Amino acid sequence: MWRPSESATGWLVIVLTAIGMALSNLLMVFAVEYLVRFKFHTVQVAMDKFGVAAGILVLMALMFVFALVLTSLVHGLAPEAGGSGSAENKAWLNGFDTSKLFSPTILAVRFVAVIFSNTTGFPCGREGPTVALGGGMAFILCRCISAKHKEAREYLDMRAGAPGAVRMGCIVGGACGMAMIFNAPLGGILYMFEEVSSSSWPMELTFKSFVGCTICTTLSYSLLAVVHRGIREFVIFEMWYGPAVQDYRACDILPFIILSVLLGFLAPLHTMLCLKVQEMRKHLQSETVLRRFQPWAKMIDTVLFAILCAAAVGLASLSGECHEIPEQKLQQDLSYVQFQCEEGFFNPVASLLLTTPDGAVKMLFNRDNFEFLGLASAVSFLTYFTLNVLFTGVPVPTGNFTGAMLIGGMAGRLIGCVLGHLLPQMDFAPQGIYSMIGAAAMLSGFKQMTIAPVMFIVTAANNVDIAAPLMMAVSISLFISHMVACQDAWDEEQLIRKKLPYLPPEFCKELRHFSACDLMDELPAAACQLKPFALTSQIDEALMCCSAPWFPMLDGPRCVSLLPRSGLEKQRRKHLGTDSIHVGAVAQRTGIQILEGTSAASLYPLFAQAHLQAACVVTADGTFAGIVSRAGLAAKATEVELVAEKGDCATDDSDADSESSDRDIA
Repeated sequence: MWRPSESATGWLVIVLTAIGMALSNLLMVFAVEYLVRFKFHTVQVAMDKFGVAAGILVLMALMFVFALVLTSLVHGLAPEAGGSGSAENKAWLNGFDTSKLFSPTILAVRFVAVIFSNTTGFPCGREGPTVALGGGMAFILCRCISAKHKEAREYLDMRAGAPGAVRMGCIVGGACGMAMIFNAPLGGILYMFEEVSSSSWPMELTFKSFVGCTICTTLSYSLLAVVHRGIREFVIFEMWYGPAVQDYRACDILPFIILSVLLGFLAPLHTMLCLKVQEMRKHLQSETVLRRFQPWAKMIDTVLFAILCAAAVGLASLSGECHEIPEQKLQQDLSYVQFQCEEGFFNPVASLLLTTPDGAVKMLFNRDNFEFLGLASAVSFLTYFTLNVLFTGVPVPTGNFTGAMLIGGMAGRLIGCVLGHLLPQMDFAPQGIYSMIGAAAMLSGFKQMTIAPVMFIVTAANNVDIAAPLMMAVSISLFISHMVACQDAWDEEQLIRKKLPYLPPEFCKELRHFSACDLMDELPAAACQLKPFALTSQIDEALMCCSAPWFPMLDGPRCVSLLPRSGLEKQRRKHLGTDSIHVGAVAQRTGIQILEGTSAASLYPLFAQAHLQAACVVTADGTFAGIVSRAGLAAKATEVELVAEKGDCATDDSDADSESSDRDIA
């Protein structure tokens, strides 16, 4: 019988995850393509036979049906799947237990729901759910292997964020998901690298993620070739026009800078508006009379918003003028929408709004699309921006990565159109280049990322020559965003608002006035009476008196070890009916004790970067004072960050007042 070694087990997880992500992604894109074509074909037939109004009504009806199926699936089978899952996945990779969201039911529902959310036409993408799907697939594979081969449990540590094959498999799964969506293997690796940070990225993971993304993309190419399809049909792709074609010139540098500055202000504004809408929707659903009618109220909210989207994009598309569809061969992979136009013509506004986000970005990036004039770009931008903001908080699995890219791309093309009209004598770059610059600037400001957005867009543009202006746009946008934003990046804000445990690798400056005694978990006296052989009544009392993740095992006034809550509960279930239990069997000796006066800045790296789970806090004479746990430290950091954020956004106090407030909190 095969006995898996540590190396073989790790590679088995990587390979199977990569293959699984390739197959699931292809199934997803084929399903979305079929349903979207059916939807638009039905709308176009109704519009040709009965007029524009009938076509818009049919669009509203179809989006209503798709949204009804979507929300019924989510709320009927797995309400936890009603979100992107990216925040929970990030918390898991950071070392906290959110593995309940990796159940097969939730992953299956999320997979099908993503198909319907993209088919419905919501202003979103599928990046977040796909990354969570990759992490969940790796987690389930590891759990199956450890269940079948008990020897593998030594290597497959299923604890949250524990270093090893499980964690690396989850990261590779997420990288494969992003690589498949954008056909950018290196972009997928860099995306996950920026997601988990360098402190949680072991050296061997670089090679494993490289191999995983290679397997995933190669298998996708091969499977598409079998069915006589090309990868360009399903990813954001722009043709390379050869070295003779200059993408940008010296006269474009200043407009690129202006565009980046504008989007540096727009990105935090967009994030703030999204968060406000999310808070408002949460308040209405949970703190008003609507809470008595859940989940029906959330389901009605979803279908009503789908109808609103259909009406908004249908009416906005009426402002678009008809243009003849280009006959060049390089346009064959673009999605031109006829809408109210005659055969052989297309509506530029409808081509941006009545298609998938990937198809719209592909249309914006194209350098030969001169038909997208200022009015079409402005109407598309305002419509999509508004719907994207209002969509926040609707309980369906979606991602906003492509959404932010699309907003920036529309803004960039609008600026390119305006420049072309105001200064026709200048030989500016094509509008598609401005769209790429805008997408990079908006995406970096929204996600607070640097390298990954550049790599995704360089790959989509099929030209590394535009890397320099893209990097300039990202730098300017991030600099402006950091100066004016009163909130963190989108994912970090979701972690805070969902109250998910997360410990950033960098020291939380709001904790600078705290010491170890300020960061200790709340432990009642009943929780501090356990000895190596403890009475059953004492264990029950300790578990019931608080929800602390760790308990001290004492020998007189000194702490000799730490007891994990999960271990105590397991021992209690195992020894039912006994008077005393040897709790020392589950004790975990960390070997680290922290003096109660130690500053937060000194102890923080032990938990954030070395992934220490808990440590005893002692007085100068070695007497036990309390426990600082990783979960408790993360909760305290989130609490003070939220207080500081509200204070920063509500007032314009001086730095001195801010420091005084921090001392008051401490």
